[in-house]
Amino acid sequence: MYHKFWPRCEVSGSFITQKGEVDFGGKGAFIHALQGMKPHFAAARWSFATFHSPSYSAVLMEFVTPPSYGPSVVAVGGLTSTSSVICAGPQPNVSHNTTAPDSDNEWPEPKNVTFSWKGLNPEGKEVKGRLEGDLGKRMDRVDVMGEMPKFVKNIVAGVANTKAYIHQYCPKMTLKLEVEGNVTEEEGQLFMEATFIS
Repeated sequence: MYHKFWPRCEVSGSFITQKGEVDFGGKGAFIHALQGMKPHFAAARWSFATFHSPSYSAVLMEFVTPPSYGPSVVAVGGLTSTSSVICAGPQPNVSHNTTAPDSDNEWPEPKNVTFSWKGLNPEGKEVKGRLEGDLGKRMDRVDVMGEMPKFVKNIVAGVANTKAYIHQYCPKMTLKLEVEGNVTEEEGQLFMEATFIS
């Protein structure tokens, strides 16, 4: 299994809806993920975030491995500016500061989160990044096995001990970026997923 991230790039394209064309040109992220195993073997849960502001982008993926591997936290992420990588590596962290049980599945749906990054920039200077705040209203909840007939879904959930849901959010947040004590803050758009498998 691997994930490749290109945290900041220019994207172009559009969607055609019944109300007309919607242009989606602007800043984006490219993520290429290959997974050669069943999802519930790869991770019990994970949090994903991508953030874009006029000057900065950030990406973060944090997995919690299933009990069969011994629950461990594995994370990767990075911060970029308009022209370069600020820092990247395995030091990011996600905290679901407040949660509430999802009324349909009892998973601890996040309400307030903190994403943090730390590392060294190419000049060897210490870098810290932080996004923190309320997620607001959930944009979507995806029942991963929702298209299966209910009896098949119940069998899979019982045999594999999975109840797979993806919670999606898209609030405005402010990135706090610190490079050797110099702090910059900039508001942008966060897209976050909190996925629960088993």
